[in-house]
Amino acid sequence: MKLSKLSTLAAAAAAVVTLTATPAHAGKTIDAIKARGQVICGVNPSLPGFAAADSQGNWTGFDVDFCKAVAATVLNDATKVKWTPLNASQRFAALQAGEIDVLSRNTTWTLTRDASLGLNFTGVTYYDGQGFMVTKKSKITSAKQLKGATVCVQSGTTTEKNLADYSKAMKLNMKPVVFETQEATNKAYFTGRCQVYTTDASGLASVRNKEATNPDDHLILPDLISKEPLGPSVRRGDDEWFAIVKWVVFALIEAEEWHHPGQCGPDEVQHRPGGAAYFGYLGRHRQAAWPGQRMGLPRHQGRGQLWRDF
Repeated sequence: MKLSKLSTLAAAAAAVVTLTATPAHAGKTIDAIKARGQVICGVNPSLPGFAAADSQGNWTGFDVDFCKAVAATVLNDATKVKWTPLNASQRFAALQAGEIDVLSRNTTWTLTRDASLGLNFTGVTYYDGQGFMVTKKSKITSAKQLKGATVCVQSGTTTEKNLADYSKAMKLNMKPVVFETQEATNKAYFTGRCQVYTTDASGLASVRNKEATNPDDHLILPDLISKEPLGPSVRRGDDEWFAIVKWVVFALIEAEEWHHPGQCGPDEVQHRPGGAAYFGYLGRHRQAAWPGQRMGLPRHQGRGQLWRDF
């Protein structure tokens, strides 16, 4: 999914998630959310395009909009989100400790994380790959030219391990310069402490556009050295909450495929091939009963609404 489609993705949450008329066995997470009146969302402290706050404290971005969609789903109000900025080394501990309800922070889904961190990834919302950024004046045009280079990288990430693996496999003997926070990593690269910056390619584009005095002075190399399926995650052990967040992901993807809401309204889409199934999927059938009731989420009436309308 492209960042340019962010509003389309988040757009269906209302229709989606018409999941919640109080289930027979509501989970502890959804009970806590309804009691406090907010979804607590862990996000990147500052990665424009994914998550960033302006001077008034208003958060925007791809991962931010996902949390707004979740809030629209369970609380009928996309503004009912408490934002918790987390660096890479903090994010999993915060989720495990119950400090956040959902982690939506450009996080790669890996087997190790799935098996050992007590969390469930709810789906892939953005497919990425790890890349490298260099200054154009370096004349470097390929990762194969990075032999012996110093590379700025953030600790506690798949990026750090991928860098070591790639350097060894390609016999490049690159020298990682490791920092705990993204801010420190950014500063080190742009002040010349490292010759190269490595992270997900989308992150490199974001950092270049935000931090560089002149973005055109920096080149993101075409080489991608990994597959990075990014997505939200929740604590393991609360099946009801996992199901709700998972189906928010699915419904937003389905909505993007249908370009909902777009040029045509629900009645027109209903008469396309597969349209009736789509609106049934979103809980918008005119039938009295629909599967979302079993998950305890309210059914919205009338024309499909955007999460931002809640």
